[in-house]
Amino acid sequence: MTVRNRVRLVLALIAVLVLGIVLPADRSGDEPAEVRVAAAKPVVSLRVMPLGASSTEGIGSPSTAGYRGPLYRMLQRDAVNVDYVGSLRSGPASLPDRDNEGHSGWTLAMMAPKVDGWVRAARPDVVILHAGTNDLGRGVAGDVTARRLDAVLATILAAAPKAHVVVAGVWAPLPRARVARDQLAALTPVIVGKYRMQGYSVDFLDTSTLLAPGQLYDGLHPNTSGYVKIAALLDGEIRQWLDTRAAARPR
Repeated sequence: MTVRNRVRLVLALIAVLVLGIVLPADRSGDEPAEVRVAAAKPVVSLRVMPLGASSTEGIGSPSTAGYRGPLYRMLQRDAVNVDYVGSLRSGPASLPDRDNEGHSGWTLAMMAPKVDGWVRAARPDVVILHAGTNDLGRGVAGDVTARRLDAVLATILAAAPKAHVVVAGVWAPLPRARVARDQLAALTPVIVGKYRMQGYSVDFLDTSTLLAPGQLYDGLHPNTSGYVKIAALLDGEIRQWLDTRAAARPR
């Protein structure tokens, strides 16, 4: 060390000890800014139950498990520790948690006698319900499908009355069942509103016009781009619910 550098070091030490000046910290080993921001957020843990049929399983984008992979990453980014729950396991190895309740090909009528057991076993904080497409595709009228949805929703809420239930509308175009699809889309908010008036935490996401033709894999299931768009919608819904819940807590 040269004489000049020694003098500079002595003067710096005097400044710290006598004048109380704080030298800037060495940031060379710090975490990236985005990591520090995420770490500053309060971490929330949620048991999330993806419940539905083939789109819940992820048909059309097996590499992402449908919306489950993108949603997992989005919620983690938002400082939410996701624990997917359900009696099934499916999806790529890249998805850290592959539990779900996605029964490909099942109608609401087929789910109805099983839902109570699934939900009670899973103990979810959030249920993402996307069902009814297969009912409509098999020629079931919109009002009948709505009554089936009402019954399944009632069972979910009885089994997990404190859970937040997200009812996602039918996103498949279903051109041969357009009238029934539109009728179900009109009746679903009425059903959801009934349970909200009873004090349950339920929201309806109208996805009937969400996807562009280029975001469908086979005209029925979304492709990867479509599932990412669905995941972003679900992420926003869950974050909004968390914010509302936090604001309602006593200070």
